[in-house]
Amino acid sequence: METISLQVLLALAMFATTALAGLLPIKLLHVITRRKDEDERQGRRSDYILTLLSCFAGGVFMSTCFLDIFPHINENYARFLSKSQWSTDFPFPQFFVCCGFFLVYFLEEICLKVFASTKKHGQCHDGHSHPHADIEGSKSHRHGHGECLNEPLKTNGGEEKGLKAGTNERQTRTCSSSVPLGGDESDSCAHSVIPFKQRSMSVLTHEIVIDESLKYISTNGHDHMETTFLRSLTFAIAMSFHSVLEGFALGVQDNNTGILTLFVSLIIHKGIEAFSVGLQITRSNARRLFMVVLTVIVYALMTPFGSLVGVLITNMDIDELVKDAIAVVLEALAGGTFIYVTFFEVLAQERANDHSNLVQLGAIVLGFCVICALQVNEQFSGDSIQGH
Repeated sequence: METISLQVLLALAMFATTALAGLLPIKLLHVITRRKDEDERQGRRSDYILTLLSCFAGGVFMSTCFLDIFPHINENYARFLSKSQWSTDFPFPQFFVCCGFFLVYFLEEICLKVFASTKKHGQCHDGHSHPHADIEGSKSHRHGHGECLNEPLKTNGGEEKGLKAGTNERQTRTCSSSVPLGGDESDSCAHSVIPFKQRSMSVLTHEIVIDESLKYISTNGHDHMETTFLRSLTFAIAMSFHSVLEGFALGVQDNNTGILTLFVSLIIHKGIEAFSVGLQITRSNARRLFMVVLTVIVYALMTPFGSLVGVLITNMDIDELVKDAIAVVLEALAGGTFIYVTFFEVLAQERANDHSNLVQLGAIVLGFCVICALQVNEQFSGDSIQGH
């Protein structure tokens, strides 16, 4: 079989496997949600399982970042320096990694500012707002006069307290998105007085909008859809960028043995990674099935797309130094986006809930060890092939 034909066939198999693994969490979360509706205790257990799965996914992403992406960046950069005979002490790979991190951070903050402006314009029209919510069967009707976030607050004793209009401080109630095991839901809520101007949109996004369980129902459905769409888009872009580079590595292989070896290790890695990606996207968009399916399909297409691009570039007359330089820059940017996604979008959110942090740490380490084992196996497989 010709090398190009084999690469095309394996690219199609990669797409099918990645799409299937990425869509599997939809069914999983559907079953969990149904059980939660039937039994409250089962629902709490389901929340706990979801938290552990997300922590496992965080470990997968962290291991992929530090054990897969960064070594490849350093390897490509060393090869580039060797071929170009260029000597420099400036850490260009780390520089572009930081650029990728700051780029994603900047883009998300800009989008959040745009959403914040839209939200204030829509909710503060005529200085009066009427957000309605139905959370866990209890309905609340909140009125805000003068400023958007002036709302009464019920204490544990049932006394209703409010803040005078015109002050810059608001008494807010920050609740954990998941109910702790063996605890009362009211125990997971804390009252704090926080200056309104200090509550940036990023804090609101990470503490309120990015929910850690399927019990959460936003007090403003449209705003929740906007912010979850932004998070899913950021997440999908970061993961897809890395997937293109992985496919590119597969596409530039020039012998069948190398192609098959890389494909086997890559498809196992992508299966676990795709399930983790699908889980995060599905949890953020539980009520938007079309959005979830579309994002997963686009993500699944990225590795085959990168593989085909690698085949095209390999068969084109392009300077090898240019290829290596492009690969270093793109993969370093992808590494920066991976750092942001891993620590800001996944692990930070799970650590903020009320479940046991030690158990969560165990799930993170387990996810880390799975990818670590795959990397070790890939290393030994590569040494075995080179020995023959």
